[in-house]
Amino acid sequence: MNLRLKLLLSYLLFVLALGALGAWSAWRLRELSGVAQLIISENYDSVVAAQEMKESLERQDSAAVIRLLGQTERADTQLREQRARFDAALEKAANNITEPGETELIAKLRNEREAYYRSVDAWWQADGRVVLNEAAGFRSRYFAELEPAFHRLRGRCDELLQLNQGAMRTKSARAAGVARRSLWLTFVLAVGLIGVGLALAFYLARRIVQPIVALTATAARIAGGDLGARAEILSRDEAGVLAVEFNRMAARIRQLRQTDIGKLVVAQQTTAAALDLLNDPVVVTDEQGRITSLNPAAEAVFGAEEHSLGKTVTETAPDQRLASAVVEALKSPASGETFGTALPLALNGSLGTLRPRAKPMRDGAGQLLGAVLLLENVSQQQGLDRFKTEFIATAAQALQEPLLSVQMDLHAVLADELGALSDQQRDMLYACREDSEKLERIMRELVELTELEAGAHTPVLKRLAASEWLCTLAEAWQLQIEAADLTFLRELPANLPAIQADPEMLRRVLGILLGNAIENTPRGGTLTLSAATSAEQLVIAVADTGRGIPPEYLPRIFSRFVKTPDSAASGAGLELAIARRLAEAQGGHLGVQSQVGVGTVFSLTLPLGS
Repeated sequence: MNLRLKLLLSYLLFVLALGALGAWSAWRLRELSGVAQLIISENYDSVVAAQEMKESLERQDSAAVIRLLGQTERADTQLREQRARFDAALEKAANNITEPGETELIAKLRNEREAYYRSVDAWWQADGRVVLNEAAGFRSRYFAELEPAFHRLRGRCDELLQLNQGAMRTKSARAAGVARRSLWLTFVLAVGLIGVGLALAFYLARRIVQPIVALTATAARIAGGDLGARAEILSRDEAGVLAVEFNRMAARIRQLRQTDIGKLVVAQQTTAAALDLLNDPVVVTDEQGRITSLNPAAEAVFGAEEHSLGKTVTETAPDQRLASAVVEALKSPASGETFGTALPLALNGSLGTLRPRAKPMRDGAGQLLGAVLLLENVSQQQGLDRFKTEFIATAAQALQEPLLSVQMDLHAVLADELGALSDQQRDMLYACREDSEKLERIMRELVELTELEAGAHTPVLKRLAASEWLCTLAEAWQLQIEAADLTFLRELPANLPAIQADPEMLRRVLGILLGNAIENTPRGGTLTLSAATSAEQLVIAVADTGRGIPPEYLPRIFSRFVKTPDSAASGAGLELAIARRLAEAQGGHLGVQSQVGVGTVFSLTLPLGS
């Protein structure tokens, strides 16, 4: 309910008894409102202008300091901008002269401004960087000439500010006096009226005056420099609307006084400190793959920071498989991590095994900003894995002979060599034979993985025509993929360069990836085989629209016996480990990107043929 409607309803009840009192009260309130408006309209603009001149003057002085530090271009830009801001604020104050003595003060401000500008311009001609490095004369001149002129000009700004603030306080006191007189006269005139009229008049006066008095007090606090003060919203009428707008105005003033530069510097320093504390190498690139920052641990791998910044990872990486991980992350349409093959690299004076993990950085709108590459030290983990592999391989070899005997006995029994079997006995024996075959396959995979890690399988590298070879492989898998009710897409350009690879090992790796994609993609999904060149390498990708791999499993998906909880694969979790070893044996590496519910992309990177 607005103020006018409140008064109208009250007057309807007491139109005869309170008519005169109501008219008089409205007139006094109008006068009080005029005084409040006078405070805002006459002096507020000058106060804001004085504050802006002081802030601009501080920025001009900081431009001189920036000049001393040798950042000439930045200092020149800041000086020009802040001079224009100061001049605009001065003209604003000159066009809003409302107090005695303000004209003379504006004239003094103009004179002090010209004197300060001349001092700055004369001082600005010297080469600050050279003098800073060779002598103290340039700085001495700053403290002898510029700083005194700066303080004189700032003092004039303070005088203008204090003059208008004092006027605002005087007018505020006058408004308070008018309010007090109104209350007193209202009380005197209401004595002769009935008690209800007196109570109503007092109530209305209080409801009307209180928000304005509170707003006046808040204005005085802000004028005194407390920009965090807020007016209390006591009603929803015009006074409440005025309080809302007043708070909005105060918030805008606070925003003008604040700057994002400090926040950005703090955030940058915090990020840099966090990266420096990491023992693992971390590299940050832009969207083009150029290095923008790296921590001390990464300098041991990519070179000193001053020589690496601005260069691409391809130019600085000791192994191109590191560059491939970054390239794959930058090309990824999603924000998932890319995990590469662990590599032997020197770190802190010793040889270790580092596994690259790359992730793209995107803003809130999904725009690519760059990528982060983390080289995770997995040396200790690999030592444990090697011990487990040797133990399991020994056990697998020891179990092969008794398992073979069990299979032969099962075959003899199923062939009725020991007598006829019932249907139930035959079903149980068939189940036993199937389980023994699974166990045999697991042991074969364990033995194969052990031999690969021991280097027993030497690849026979040949020059392969990639386009023709991959098309032949795709045709061989076409029927099996379609039988699983999947759509098979082939993105294999006809002009792919030749590669250096072992055909049998390559066929085994891609067979594992395609089979894994078939098993983990529901019917009606899509499986894509694609290839493209990147950083002097060929990248073969197998993508599916299956269940995806949970993020916590991605770092160890190529380890032995790792299976996701909802995986449909029938093996023991060894095939991806075998595929990784086969890829490494040919000089390539295997990476993965995945999002749960979206799908998975396995990327095989191989060197091009010479």
